[in-house]
Amino acid sequence: MNKSLNKSIVPKADYIRNDLQMYPHIQDPKTKHDTRYDPDTYVSVQTRVNNDSKFEKMYISKIVADGWVSLKNVQDILIFPKGRSFKYRLNGDSLAGTPEGTFRSGGWLMGRNIEDKDNNDKYVMYKGYNGAIFSLQIKDLLEVYVKSSKKEVPVFKKPDLNFTTNYAVYLQDPETERQTIIYYAKDEYHRRRFVNSVKYKKAQAFGMWTWSVVFNS
Repeated sequence: MNKSLNKSIVPKADYIRNDLQMYPHIQDPKTKHDTRYDPDTYVSVQTRVNNDSKFEKMYISKIVADGWVSLKNVQDILIFPKGRSFKYRLNGDSLAGTPEGTFRSGGWLMGRNIEDKDNNDKYVMYKGYNGAIFSLQIKDLLEVYVKSSKKEVPVFKKPDLNFTTNYAVYLQDPETERQTIIYYAKDEYHRRRFVNSVKYKKAQAFGMWTWSVVFNS
């Protein structure tokens, strides 16, 4: 990235109001940068996405090809474990007045404050790529991207049609987009337990799942 291009990009959408931050976003001094990194000339991916529509299109296509998916419901970010990397867009409703669609490179989830019982489902904490810690309000999210590697795509055995019950569990087939029975529970208790499992919730959140090769005939 040359200095002329650096000067041509004004990252207005990256503006963070310091008066709205509970704690200063101090970079971790132990964070190791690439040897090619120069803070005087480097323009972040986040800034380029927010200010260069051609780069934005290329970058989003690239992360999708690399296995990143957009969650169907931003609230589903709460089901992912500590250490999961994610990216996101803001909806324009934050106190900072950040424009709708503003992209953030995100970082790694640190979780939520489970001791704050009234608000622990309203925000998450994460560590940015520069080592700074951020809190993120769920209500301010427009879109969340999470990387889904092949091994993380939920796999279900096809239901045994010789054992059908009135407690069927459905998921939308990612190929046909039809609601498909993936499991027959023996009673309501087991149906609820199944739909509350991390595996099922991930399949819903990603909109991606597949059949097991076992009993797939």
